Amino acid sequence: MSLFLFIPFVSDSFALVYPVDINQDTDVIRGTQFSGENQSNQGANPEIEPIRANDGFNTRHVVYLGFDFFSNNNLKQAILQGDTIDKYIFHAFNVRNFAQGDAVVGDVITSIYYANNDNWAEGPYVNYTVINSSDQLDGMTYDNQVGYAEYLATENQDEANIWYGWEFLATAFNTGGINDNPNYLSLAMVPNELNKSSSWYLVSSFASKENTSNPHPYLEVFTTPVPEPSTFFLFSTGLLGLVLRRRLS
Repeated sequence: MSLFLFIPFVSDSFALVYPVDINQDTDVIRGTQFSGENQSNQGANPEIEPIRANDGFNTRHVVYLGFDFFSNNNLKQAILQGDTIDKYIFHAFNVRNFAQGDAVVGDVITSIYYANNDNWAEGPYVNYTVINSSDQLDGMTYDNQVGYAEYLATENQDEANIWYGWEFLATAFNTGGINDNPNYLSLAMVPNELNKSSSWYLVSSFASKENTSNPHPYLEVFTTPVPEPSTFFLFSTGLLGLVLRRRLS
């Protein structure tokens, strides 16, 4: 006599994707062609521009971006119930890019880094307005920027009016520190470190969250759901049934 006990095994090992809209974004600027530029902020600008130039002023723009996971209620619930975040894709819409001097458009490259300090604010400033404050929450500047840590991904912007995406795994960086909120992601867009002795200028310009003519940046968050308790029950019962079948056959 053979006893066969069939219990189906239900697998929950599939990824879910949650879009997270941009919470804040800003350029911080280095250069000496404008008075006080290192203490300026372009948080209300319709474009965010990681710029690098060998123009006699050592011009450089670093763009900071912030994403609040809890702004998407479904993602919030997934995080609170213990789902695992596996990877991210940051999306930004390029509105223009160009190179001057001895640089070419193929040199317009932007990398994404992880910023492990979420204690910053973009500020309402446009056109090199001087903040004159050491507090990043008054509007972060080049001089008081929170800085960035791990390298995540790179993209070459050789076309305009299209989306670009930077994909990176959750394991590509480490959270931690008093100002590193696990439910908030800060990124830095860093321009290409082109090294030429001649004069050149690289510009990559993306629509910011204030842009009313083009779509603004967003983040895709990929998660693996926690298996439901019923799954564990079915799995363990299924194993028990398999053992019983083998013993009674």
